[in-house]
Amino acid sequence: MPDCNRTYPVRVDVRLTEKERDALNAEAMQRGIPRQELLRARVLSEANKPAPIPEIKPVHYSKGRDSIDAAVAAVNRLYNVNSRDVEKIVCTVICALNAKRR
Repeated sequence: MPDCNRTYPVRVDVRLTEKERDALNAEAMQRGIPRQELLRARVLSEANKPAPIPEIKPVHYSKGRDSIDAAVAAVNRLYNVNSRDVEKIVCTVICALNAKRR
């Protein structure tokens, strides 16, 4: 492919289930790299050695009402649900997530 302007001109196809693809997408997003880069690093790494990929970036949420208000607003944009009900659900989910970390 002499006229190809891609950095990596050779294409390799991999067959995955949707669940496997979604898991790779999620991991790549957590690491802040494209899925293609994650797969390339894993395929080209030596056997029994970790792939040279960035660490997973931790997600930091603001404390207090900002997180709750942002979550309620996001739900209200997508669904026609009473804001008071949404706020109760959001608070329950946040409490459950915090309890799981401990």
